[in-house]
Amino acid sequence: MQISLDPGAFKPTRAHKYDAGLDLRSPVDMLVKAHGHAVINTGVHIDLPNGTAGMLMSKSGLNVKYDLTTTGLIDAGYTGAIAVKIYNHGDQDYQIERGDKITQLVIVPVWLVDIEIVDELDSSSDGRGDNGFGSTGRK
Repeated sequence: MQISLDPGAFKPTRAHKYDAGLDLRSPVDMLVKAHGHAVINTGVHIDLPNGTAGMLMSKSGLNVKYDLTTTGLIDAGYTGAIAVKIYNHGDQDYQIERGDKITQLVIVPVWLVDIEIVDELDSSSDGRGDNGFGSTGRK
């Protein structure tokens, strides 16, 4: 996968050889207010192979320790800079410093299916049908 970087941006890296996610770092200092959000332009541009997508996933340490989450989807063909929206669900402001890991990029295969409009869907093989949201019970 080809990557280009804006001036001041950091190359995505894996902390360990077999990590699924590539860590993306902040090129700027940014305060994320309690119960607020911030958007950081990473300055990272990627050229995803066709049949894949990039998923932005929260860093578990930021999520568990500081109530920070990130999410996003990057389609193949998009080569603009990756912007990361960071949500602070906690009661404390969080200071991000230049170089801090803010999210991870996971490249996943995508199944491109044809869409067919029908009058009725075939019944579900497991009998669930349209019974969702807790239909399997609590235990």
